[in-house]
Amino acid sequence: MAATKPGAAAMAQCQEGSAEEHRLRAALRHLQAEAGVLERLVYKHRNQHRGAAYFQYLLKVRRDLKLLLGANLMEVINAVFPVITCRKPANTILATNRQGKRKPGANHSHYKRLLGVARLLSQMAEPVMKGAVQISFLLARSFFVELCTAVLALLARVRVLTQQILLDVVSVYNKVTDLTDKKQAVKISIDKVQAFREYYPSSNDPCTILECVWVKDKFVLHEKTKASSLKTQDDDLKSCTPDSSIQYETLGLVSEVIC
Repeated sequence: MAATKPGAAAMAQCQEGSAEEHRLRAALRHLQAEAGVLERLVYKHRNQHRGAAYFQYLLKVRRDLKLLLGANLMEVINAVFPVITCRKPANTILATNRQGKRKPGANHSHYKRLLGVARLLSQMAEPVMKGAVQISFLLARSFFVELCTAVLALLARVRVLTQQILLDVVSVYNKVTDLTDKKQAVKISIDKVQAFREYYPSSNDPCTILECVWVKDKFVLHEKTKASSLKTQDDDLKSCTPDSSIQYETLGLVSEVIC
């Protein structure tokens, strides 16, 4: 029974990773749809309401949504989840993306882009809530009832989606951080010849652990820094060093006798 536990744990991790991936992809699709509706509302009512306080918050929400969708989180998901499900080594998401300067995510690894997305999501809750408060003032006075109802429903949907995506991104980032902080072994096969290459975490780069804490009406992102773990490397070095308690004895030349 003890031999089956690692396999069961790996299978459970793969199932959990696939569930998170499916949830993230669905949330991103819904968020893209809500961003399209918000873009249409801003375009239609800009001339009439551009001086109002609530409309300024709508513009901030639209800006944040453009930044979030421009970060191309779907591309990051496609690169990160094969690492979580152990289909690819963890060092693949640490490499810098060699792209054009005008393309989002240029010269940044998928790992760093995931951290940037988490920071952006944590800052999107405030303008959404302030915009909803301003809309509720108009709705209480029966001003622009149809518009206020549509915008309030839109902001509520955006808030729920961004908070859920934030929780999932933080969970994925912590899992990837745990994997990149360990020794990685990659199998290389070329012309029926197999070789194994090992990667060790860098001792100079501290690891960042993310945590979401519920404060009043939203999740607040906290970042904690810990030193990189080199326990695996130290264990390998210790296994290679000879034990001082072992005593060696030199044997003389043994002659072979042919019978």
